[in-house]
Amino acid sequence: MAGTCRRAVCSVCKGEDGMKVRDVMTRQVVTASPNDSVQAVARLMADAETGAIPIEVPGVGNLVGVITDRDIVLRVVAEGLASTTAVSEIMSVGIEGCLEEDDLREAVRKMEELNMRRLLVYDNERQLSGIITLGDITAEYRDIADTEPRPGTGVQT
Repeated sequence: MAGTCRRAVCSVCKGEDGMKVRDVMTRQVVTASPNDSVQAVARLMADAETGAIPIEVPGVGNLVGVITDRDIVLRVVAEGLASTTAVSEIMSVGIEGCLEEDDLREAVRKMEELNMRRLLVYDNERQLSGIITLGDITAEYRDIADTEPRPGTGVQT
């Protein structure tokens, strides 16, 4: 089955650990304004070492979209648009997200169903509180894989 770990000992995939999105998400999220230029936002991405920046209305805090490194490549570079183009002209709208309290497995399923590499994360008041990426999940899985016994290896003491 796609999206399922084939390791019999993987507690994340078996759902035994009750991991929540909040346990894995990145909390420090850089945002930009719809009027910011693509070049300015690309600089923000580079400085923050991220591939996506939520776009919010200044002073109001309403999220209106997300711009990704892929948006910049496919909609600006490939089409020959100016680097001064406002991000509002190329950002993705219809923002998908999840809640901090959501089960991690459900967030992974949602990402898989929507063919997305990241989801915005909201708190109970529906305010942006973070972002979860495939990289966050992979890093967590790697940590778990390093600490769980492998079948046939026994427990080292």
